[in-house]
Amino acid sequence: MKVILTILLLASTPAFAQETAPGPEPPRDPAAQFPETAPPHEVLIHPHREQRDKYLWGTFGPPGALEAALGAALGQVLNTPDEWGQTKTAFAKRFATEYGESAINATTKYVVARIRDEDPSFRPCACSGLQRRALHALVSPVSAYRFDDGRMQFSVARIAGTATSGAVSGSTWKPGGQNAGTVLGHVGLDLLSAAGVDLLREFVFHHRKPE
Repeated sequence: MKVILTILLLASTPAFAQETAPGPEPPRDPAAQFPETAPPHEVLIHPHREQRDKYLWGTFGPPGALEAALGAALGQVLNTPDEWGQTKTAFAKRFATEYGESAINATTKYVVARIRDEDPSFRPCACSGLQRRALHALVSPVSAYRFDDGRMQFSVARIAGTATSGAVSGSTWKPGGQNAGTVLGHVGLDLLSAAGVDLLREFVFHHRKPE
């Protein structure tokens, strides 16, 4: 009897081991090993490649040039700084200044946004209606989006970028010296020109599908 039980036990051992042994792990998606290819908000809290592209496009592409042109036009109309006057040469100086400030602004903005886990780039409004879309564009220069849930919030990164660019330009190549009033005036002028660009993005460059 003991011999029979021993034979049955030995015969059942391989089958039992086959049933309980864990099978081979399913092959992993090669793309999952590279966080830059992952969809936003799913794997990586910092979509590095997307942020880099937005930074390059917004700084050195048409949005950066357009914002510099609007800022230069506002400065020309308001004659700021007044030491430059309102000639064609003055407009060229203002455009070059605004473009340089835009690069400093964007670099600071995206560095701070990276630290704070937010996306400071412009996003068209998901709403409908002229008034709501206009309000969305007007508050965009001081807003950013959270990476974890995509909600809009006040952006420290945007304010930091605008203030830094104004401080650097005011203390280096802009005439008239630097004080609290000139910094605040520069921040207001930059936010106004950024709001103008975002209005164009919302109503002109963004083509909405017919509802």
